[in-house]
Amino acid sequence: MVLFDFLKKKKVTQSSSDTEHNAPNSQGIQYKESAPSFLKKEVVAKTPLVEISVEQDGPLPLSTLLKSATPSKQGLYPHEIMMLEYAPHFKTTHNNFQNFWYWQYSVTDPQAILDSLFERGFTEVGDLRSALEKLKLPEIKEELKLINQKVTGKKAELIDRLMEFGDLVALGKKYSERYYVLTPKGEQELRDNQYVSYLHRQRHMSVWEMNQRIAQTHYPYRDILWGYFNEQSGIHFQNYDFGLYRNIRLNMYQFLMEENKPKTAFQMLCEVLSYDLSGLGNSERTLFEWERNDPKHYLMIYESRAEHFFPYESTILIIPPAVSAWFAEMQTTLDLDDNEYRNAIVIALHEVHPPRRVFTDEECADIIIADIRNDIETLSAIYAKAEKREKARLKQIKAGLRK
Repeated sequence: MVLFDFLKKKKVTQSSSDTEHNAPNSQGIQYKESAPSFLKKEVVAKTPLVEISVEQDGPLPLSTLLKSATPSKQGLYPHEIMMLEYAPHFKTTHNNFQNFWYWQYSVTDPQAILDSLFERGFTEVGDLRSALEKLKLPEIKEELKLINQKVTGKKAELIDRLMEFGDLVALGKKYSERYYVLTPKGEQELRDNQYVSYLHRQRHMSVWEMNQRIAQTHYPYRDILWGYFNEQSGIHFQNYDFGLYRNIRLNMYQFLMEENKPKTAFQMLCEVLSYDLSGLGNSERTLFEWERNDPKHYLMIYESRAEHFFPYESTILIIPPAVSAWFAEMQTTLDLDDNEYRNAIVIALHEVHPPRRVFTDEECADIIIADIRNDIETLSAIYAKAEKREKARLKQIKAGLRK
């Protein structure tokens, strides 16, 4: 079926100029789909990771982190680059700082970092306009009313009007607090080190670890991050931590959507769906060992867990609302009708191999489509069918134990 060829990983051979499945960059790193083959981990770099001892009370001291960090071309470290991102929100004095400066960046005196960036020419003190930009919209409108000016338009337009017709001396005295603004040097630093603000938002890995990997490999941070995802996927799967494995695959879906690679992202999203409906969590090694070596004990534990799988009205095997919404959006993105979309989901799920399934590929596809439509009747019927099948399997295991 030509329409769904993009779902078949074995046919992925082209470069990024031809397809989105493999996307090698100038460094030769490829964005690979990896279902069971994730065990051949795509490790971009072997680095001494930034580790915090279980006995460590709080984050590592900044001085310790800096010993293994590499400064940027302009001499800044990750915590300083992050401060550039936040600098325009801070005044020159009397600031209140968020707790993350300590817990994520080990910074105990954020104001000192701000002062240092100013002294080194990465920031400068803003003018009156930058102070007015910090005002709320009603405050700006109130100032315009005082001088009988229109209060309609976007915020930038209102500030333009206030700067043109207002008494700048009086406004300067009334709004005397000044905020930092970035100089061209500071703006360039943020452009050159986008990994800092990206990881601050996404939290996929620490900026300190990324800083080390960039220094060792000289690869773009997004290529390093893709390799890290594959590395972590393999580790979680080998450790039977299927919940964590699922979370990494979800991160990979979001990453691929950022890269505008919806077809490959769709495969990842279907894998997330498969694990959401599998009943598998973390630390599952013991359960699988019992299944092989101690069926009686396995049966007791698994039966207790399976009690919460059915019926649909009380199941723990539910699809998170965000995943359901992404599936709905993906149908529009791929431009498929209902029948085509269901078939595409089934084909994608054929490429996913979780260690255990509660539902068939076809049932998983029908579940997500019914979930999108809020079709409770269909969902209840699918779960009832799966419950009957699961009970028959467990009954067979019990019969084997009695022999």
